[in-house]
Amino acid sequence: MKKTIQTVNEVNAPLDKVWAKVGPGTHMDKWMPIVETCSVEGDKRVCTTPEGATLYETIQADNENKVFKYTIDKQDFMPISDIQGTITLKENGNITNMHWDVDFEISEENAPAFSEIKQNIEGIYQMAAASLADFANA
Repeated sequence: MKKTIQTVNEVNAPLDKVWAKVGPGTHMDKWMPIVETCSVEGDKRVCTTPEGATLYETIQADNENKVFKYTIDKQDFMPISDIQGTITLKENGNITNMHWDVDFEISEENAPAFSEIKQNIEGIYQMAAASLADFANA
């Protein structure tokens, strides 16, 4: 079954500084708490977690509209599949609103875990926004 999680978090940094860190798709290991390593080659990104999980992604950035999209093509981190994420940055004075939405499939057998997955993702995205502010302002 298809599920969507939508979040909005404030990043305490100006839009251009935030986009400079998000747009290239690199350095997620500097601001995403669950990413230990990150490498990008063309439109492919590979991230690993401290637990040893690997996420293989296809990424796409829209510099004009400050939108970063990704699909997780293969991962062994969560009991979900067909993962598509979108980060949309919007200026709010000296603060950036980070709209981070993720769509995915979850099997019927894993459906009871959805509320826990949702809570974890929302928490991770909130921590990422705080870390991204520090990284963008450095």
